[in-house]
Amino acid sequence: MNQIVIDTHLHLDSNKYSNPSEAADALEQDRKAAGIDHCIVLHLLSQNWSKEEFSDALSDYPSLHGFVNVHPEHSNCLNDLEQAIKSLQFCGLKLHPRLQEFSIGSASTKALVRRAGDLGVPVLIDAFPDGTHIMQGFDALSYVKLANSCPDTKIIVAHMGGHHVLDFVMLAKRVPNLYFDISYSFLYYRGSSVITDMIYGMRSMKFDRIFYGSDYPDRGLKATLDQSIAVFDQHTVSALEKNKILYSNASEFFGFS
Repeated sequence: MNQIVIDTHLHLDSNKYSNPSEAADALEQDRKAAGIDHCIVLHLLSQNWSKEEFSDALSDYPSLHGFVNVHPEHSNCLNDLEQAIKSLQFCGLKLHPRLQEFSIGSASTKALVRRAGDLGVPVLIDAFPDGTHIMQGFDALSYVKLANSCPDTKIIVAHMGGHHVLDFVMLAKRVPNLYFDISYSFLYYRGSSVITDMIYGMRSMKFDRIFYGSDYPDRGLKATLDQSIAVFDQHTVSALEKNKILYSNASEFFGFS
């Protein structure tokens, strides 16, 4: 039986396509070729596509589901989020503190994340600790403090916190509204002990609350899926455990049939 797959971390390719509709069509073709069933596609303000254009580009493809990127320091951010969810068919909020240089501990960030919970949608937050993010003060505890201050909002820690994964996992055991995706990190850190730490973290959490992601287009859809499955197999992850990460956790979380 073929493995059903949900990819919870993708972007449209703004480097290759100036038109979001063309980028969405290209993603749809790649999705079909890779055998991915559903994709969570993350809007980014840095791509200079409005949320309206982005939503319209995804609307022709029922397997592509959008998270809107809203900057918490913008004066109209709460209304922007509400419009995106209620009128533009977005199903979540994307925050990128590393690229957009804001504090996830600020009052405005907490207010925006709480509003997402009020609207019944999850929040995905970049948590890849590259040199820039570390110099900005990257700290696993700040994500947990945000989650604790917004208990009615489900928060997805993107990239599983990179090489800070063990801190995140230990903290997530105490914070039930904290989730992870494994995008980018799961292949980026190959050849290091971080992969072993990520697998340990998954096992420690019984493979619950963790989702597969590719970080397309930075990583190719099919190649990333094949290589990720190979890493699971190298670490003797069972078929049931792989299915949790690749499909069933996300299917239950997002309500996909």
